[in-house]
Amino acid sequence: MAANTDDIRTSVSKDIAALQQEVSRLQKMISAQGAEAYYEVRGRAGKVYEDALPRAKNAVAQIRAEGAAAAGAAREHAAATTTALMLAGALGFLAGYLLAGSSQPQPRHWWR
Repeated sequence: MAANTDDIRTSVSKDIAALQQEVSRLQKMISAQGAEAYYEVRGRAGKVYEDALPRAKNAVAQIRAEGAAAAGAAREHAAATTTALMLAGALGFLAGYLLAGSSQPQPRHWWR
């Protein structure tokens, strides 16, 4: 019986060693695939960044030009700008006043 137990232990030890080797091989394979995926995604992100950079610079330049044009027009026509801003403010105040007045709950009296 002791020889049979030793044979079983030896067999189980061999199986465990084989499983450990297989797990180690799988870990290395997964690690290699993860690194490959990382570099692929990194390369794609870099390409997207390089493609988007000129468009973003162009958009910023256009926004700056439009802002400068609007500021220049406001400086040239100061009275019209002031009138437009005051009108917009008055309309905003009126809209806020009307909305605030319509959302007030009806008063409740203590005898109801």
